[in-house]
Amino acid sequence: MFRHGETEWNVAGKMQGRLDSPLTERGGQQAMAHGRLLAGLPSPDCLWVSSAGRTRATAELLNASGQVPMHFSDALVERDCGTWSGKTPSQVRAEHGAEWAQLQQDAFRYRPGGGENLPDLMQRFRDLLDQWPLPECLGIVTHGVVSRAILGHFLQLSEEQIRQVKHPNALFYELSFVDDDIQVRHYLADQYSQGSGFEHSGQAIDGICEELPPQAVSGE
Repeated sequence: MFRHGETEWNVAGKMQGRLDSPLTERGGQQAMAHGRLLAGLPSPDCLWVSSAGRTRATAELLNASGQVPMHFSDALVERDCGTWSGKTPSQVRAEHGAEWAQLQQDAFRYRPGGGENLPDLMQRFRDLLDQWPLPECLGIVTHGVVSRAILGHFLQLSEEQIRQVKHPNALFYELSFVDDDIQVRHYLADQYSQGSGFEHSGQAIDGICEELPPQAVSGE
């Protein structure tokens, strides 16, 4: 499960929600690094991709060979942030202080800006599973908050565990389903040098990412 590469609004610290902004050069490098590592892993039968522009662009880059069929869905778009969309957290705190405090008190159920909460996103994903047949090996290209909801669904995470999940732009998750056991690990494109861009070390890290290392620049 991939998050889109870094965008201009990620860098600016703006909440994107249903709005959109283009990938930065670094965001494109992150997506291509994912694609290079993915080429050495079991190939997905297909990619389910959020219909947003930033996820479409990411999917095109990580699927540069064009060998994996891609299916686009509005069910995978980022959480609707309502009237908060396009604003920075500091702007929301200044303009909607009481509402911001409610989000901090109940990040699971509160709907920012009158938009969507985590249960809404989890239901969106469950509805998609009912509509589309689940392949043997699936790749998902989506967004930061939606990925938390999807992990929460599959791993049956508590509300607090979902809140602790980190998914920076340079990281992707791998879930393996064997009988009733689900294993999760993640990969971070942590190798970066000027001119050569991002690369994965190739080392899988067991479990969910709950603390970002210093090299996980921006996008969270």
